[in-house]
Amino acid sequence: MATTQHRENVKQGVDLDEFHEFVEYATENPEDVQFELGARAPYEGRLFHSLAKIDAYSLGGDEIERETREYTLPMGAWKEVEEATGFVDPTDRMEPIEVALAALAACVNVAVGVTALANEIELDDLETTVRLDFDPRVVFTIHDVDRSDETFDDVRVEIEVAGDGLTDEDAQILADGAQRSPVWNLMRLPHDMEPVVSVA
Repeated sequence: MATTQHRENVKQGVDLDEFHEFVEYATENPEDVQFELGARAPYEGRLFHSLAKIDAYSLGGDEIERETREYTLPMGAWKEVEEATGFVDPTDRMEPIEVALAALAACVNVAVGVTALANEIELDDLETTVRLDFDPRVVFTIHDVDRSDETFDDVRVEIEVAGDGLTDEDAQILADGAQRSPVWNLMRLPHDMEPVVSVA
């Protein structure tokens, strides 16, 4: 009986009792749920190419580091662009802008999923698509950095959901909830960010 009760309390792969306990704990102990996150990208000696790495992070002031969460993302450019710009032996890799867009799409899914859970909206399917137009002339030094605001047009975010009995009101709740996405706010809101170059 306990197992059946437990299963009835699981939605979207989450035990609802534990989820609500976590939210209550985080509400009362905000310092314990603060993160410091980071990534690094060693350059490979080939234009565009870096091996972006994600590993340790900090949660509630405690550093968490383990070998099983060391991820490496081979970053680069599109083969056609490498061919056009004179690369020897052009390759095709994940382009950093596309990875940022993928992170946004995945994070919007998280925010919409949490919003659905919190508002008891039943979702059978959810997919977020993110698109934008990119002008590369600043990165190729054709334009100066004072024209960086011309690099991108607006980001287009489309969220498709499916489920029995979904209403326009549900759709609006989910659209508002999408803006809870941390990556959405990382990209959408202004943040101070200045490069610091250290010479080895």
